[in-house]
Amino acid sequence: MRAAARATFAAVIVLPATMLVVAALAAAAGLREPWLALLALPGLYVAPGLAWARGWAARRGPVDAVALAFDSFWFGLPAGIAGHALAAGVGGGVATQLAVATASAVVGELWVRRGVASGRMRPELVRPAPRPALAVVAGAVLLGAWFARSAGDVARPLDRYWYVAGVEDRLPVRSAAPAVLGAHAVVGEADEGVVRGEPGAPLTLTGPHPDPFLILVHGPVGQGTTGLGAPVVVRSDPVEDAAEGPVARYQDAGVAARWVDGLAEGEALHLQPDADVQLYVVAAQDGVWSLHGSGELRWVHYYQLLNMVEQLRWADARWVTDVQPPLWTRVLAPALALTGGGQPTVNVLLALVLAVGVLGGVGFLQRHAPDAPTAAWLLPGAAAVVVGKLVLEPGSAGMPDALYGVAIVAGLAGRYEGFGLAAQLLRYPGAAVVALGALLAGDRRAALRLGALVAAVAALFGLGGAVTGELDGWLGTVAWESGPEHWHGEHDPAVLLGRAPEFYRTWFTYAAGTPLLAALAWPRGTRVALGTAALYSLLLCTIDHSPTHYFVPLVTLSALALGCTAGQLGGRRGDLVAAAGTLGLAWFWLRGELVG
Repeated sequence: MRAAARATFAAVIVLPATMLVVAALAAAAGLREPWLALLALPGLYVAPGLAWARGWAARRGPVDAVALAFDSFWFGLPAGIAGHALAAGVGGGVATQLAVATASAVVGELWVRRGVASGRMRPELVRPAPRPALAVVAGAVLLGAWFARSAGDVARPLDRYWYVAGVEDRLPVRSAAPAVLGAHAVVGEADEGVVRGEPGAPLTLTGPHPDPFLILVHGPVGQGTTGLGAPVVVRSDPVEDAAEGPVARYQDAGVAARWVDGLAEGEALHLQPDADVQLYVVAAQDGVWSLHGSGELRWVHYYQLLNMVEQLRWADARWVTDVQPPLWTRVLAPALALTGGGQPTVNVLLALVLAVGVLGGVGFLQRHAPDAPTAAWLLPGAAAVVVGKLVLEPGSAGMPDALYGVAIVAGLAGRYEGFGLAAQLLRYPGAAVVALGALLAGDRRAALRLGALVAAVAALFGLGGAVTGELDGWLGTVAWESGPEHWHGEHDPAVLLGRAPEFYRTWFTYAAGTPLLAALAWPRGTRVALGTAALYSLLLCTIDHSPTHYFVPLVTLSALALGCTAGQLGGRRGDLVAAAGTLGLAWFWLRGELVG
């Protein structure tokens, strides 16, 4: 017992210290941001909560390894949040974050030791049963494959995403690029419709070229190119729509665009970029999608790019956001402060959240379908890689939905109050969704306790808002988010219901048909997971826009519902339907295309 305690004590001290010190050395050595985040984030978010999670579980009996790993992340969050707040308030940067993480680990271990000495805790670590262990291993393999396959998306910085209006209206589908003069210009294949310049190299474009084309300027904020009348300069908040005014786009570097209506015969453009600026001449839609498919420059929706940069700015400068509940911003901020990074750190944090999501899904099956057949335990990992696709490829890793889905699953696994509150602090419908699951499980008291807890926390926020003078703004934002932002004043039932078929078609596509397979039987777990998803979908299906991150909890709950159904069917039938769902999810991850 004492040897085990000493080993655990060493682990909780050594792990955060090693992770963060290695990260600091890697940063000093100029290691690329994604790898820096990969080294640092487990020490920041998981290690400080390990002892606390062990002690929490040990008070109720032997410790389950899956629950311990899952809870370590959630118990580690307060240390990460507190370390960031302290570093922002008194300074110290990484050293302060390291000190708080280590202090959390030490105090947690001392608490466990005291509990063991008094007989209130049983700290023996019990290995999970073979099938949960299989699920964890399968999830790790799938996430490893996802990370390797998505390495380019993970490493892509914010400045490689761009938007300009008219790509599908003004650019021809296929067109030869204008003739280019310049020793440093590299001309792509004719059917790509794109020319790439070297940083700082001048380009001369000559006609005739009757079709409109785009000049893209990639470089630091404040730099650009001359030769197009008014200079084209990269702005952090450009005016792209006069009705919208300045719109957030970038931090330190980015892309600016200028349309050219065409070149007459004998007409020429002489472009002279600043030293760190690279020019692209895009003459056709296939050029846009060539750059997009290679990952060199990703075209995204007008508001999606806004979402990406706003998440980074909120984490850097604000304690409570105007648009979403505060928990995700506080989770994201310590990671960005530790690495000094941006979007790649966000993407690596997503990978950690996906791993936590696999553990949460296993915990759900342990509660609702402990005797599910072997194939059913592959579903949490398969769902996780689909979630990764839904949020990483469109650039939504900075949104709270992946962690929001994890909190909902944990709440529906029977921990309604704590994780219902966590879901509420991540997205406005969170507590209502978990309360629905509690009611479907027949636990009315848990739903009432969750409601009372959320009301108490809301009252505390209201008091804080009243003291700081922010309350009116917060209430206005909640009113906006709860209606106009998503439905834009549309009240016609025919229009609202007309959106539903496409929404459900999209859900079933992303979930690879698992909702239909899950409906083959309705045991308790299926009723809780799929019933909650179905009721929640009634809120989402009439919204006038359906970004992929809306479907994250629906896909996860569909997969877990199928696992419960497979447990009810049992034997070969259960294995077959679970295997079909797993293969469908894996196929969608590898080959399926996102809508929109």
